[in-house]
Amino acid sequence: MLDLAYKYENEIKEKIMNTWYDEKYKFYHASSYHSSYECPQDDWNSRHFVSLDDNRNVIGLISYEIDRVYEIANNFGAINFTNNKLLFGRDLIQVIDDIFCRFNIRKIEFSCVVGNPIERSYDRIVKKFGGNIIGIRHKRCILHDNKFYDDKLYELFREDYLKSKQMKRRESNEHIF
Repeated sequence: MLDLAYKYENEIKEKIMNTWYDEKYKFYHASSYHSSYECPQDDWNSRHFVSLDDNRNVIGLISYEIDRVYEIANNFGAINFTNNKLLFGRDLIQVIDDIFCRFNIRKIEFSCVVGNPIERSYDRIVKKFGGNIIGIRHKRCILHDNKFYDDKLYELFREDYLKSKQMKRRESNEHIF
């Protein structure tokens, strides 16, 4: 379940700080620099959501900025503070669906540090929804282990996403008959 992140700002701050030097989260930060999390209220230029479990506990954070000139959701960030991949994954897909279907933004751009365990999932999501892996930027990020890592760039377009949703709907309707 999704809710507005600013309502949970103190809890998010603590959870983010707990990830700073945790090996599990080194790829999320994509930097050796850490700063305190400041959660702006949603505005014209960005949106920030928490993923909640059934008890309304924060299990993750999903945010993105909006380039209004080019209608692009960029600087897309998602962090799961738990091992509840299924629930967080559903919320992540809901945010993507909202970007395209509710807010009518034409494109999503995001990146992932190569080697991040979530990289394969991002590859599958992009393939499933007709997106593209744009390329690899070599030695782009330095993580807290003081090593440089490549990052992979992705893009998804609204029209491709809508086509893939329509095809999925058709396929599920064919199985009914």
